[in-house]
Amino acid sequence: MKNFNLSVIIPVFNEEKNIDPLFQRLLPILKSFNYEIILIDDGSTDKTANKIKEYAKKNKNIKLISFARNFGHQMALTAGYLYAKGDCAISLDADLQDPPEIIPEM
Repeated sequence: MKNFNLSVIIPVFNEEKNIDPLFQRLLPILKSFNYEIILIDDGSTDKTANKIKEYAKKNKNIKLISFARNFGHQMALTAGYLYAKGDCAISLDADLQDPPEIIPEM
C-alpha cells in the first residue's frame, strides 16, 4: 500500500487534551500509507493549535489549517477536503469516537 495516497481530515475545536492520544493511535496505523493528516482548527481558544504545531515540526505529513474564528464543523471539513491532495480522503473526529484502527479496512 505504499503508493496509495491518503488524506486524513480532522476538524478540531478545543481538543488540546485529545491531540496526544489521537496521534499516538493514528500515526502507527498510517505507516503503511503515503499519507497526509490535515487538521483544521476551527477557532480553538485553548492550546490545540500549539499542540498540533509541535507534531507538525516532527512530521512533514501533518498539516494545520487555522481559522481565525469558529465557522463550524462542516466548514472545517470542507476546508480540509479542498486542501487534501490524496487519491482518497477520510475524516475522523479528534475525540477518537471512530477508531483509527479501522482505516486499513476501508
